[in-house]
Amino acid sequence: MFGIGFFELLIICVISLLVLGPTRLPQFITTLEELFVKSRNSINRLKQEFYSEGFEKKEDEKDE
Repeated sequence: MFGIGFFELLIICVISLLVLGPTRLPQFITTLEELFVKSRNSINRLKQEFYSEGFEKKEDEKDE
């Protein structure tokens, strides 16, 4: 997982808890999750467009 071990992940969690506090941390995690989901969906759509466009070009080349 990105070269981060359990101990490093634990330190990141503790620091984020200290910086954001227990009231804002859940909201931050939810916002971060939404950002990851939106970016993953955008990347998947972009991949799908590239693959479909690439396959269409290969089919056009076969006709010539």
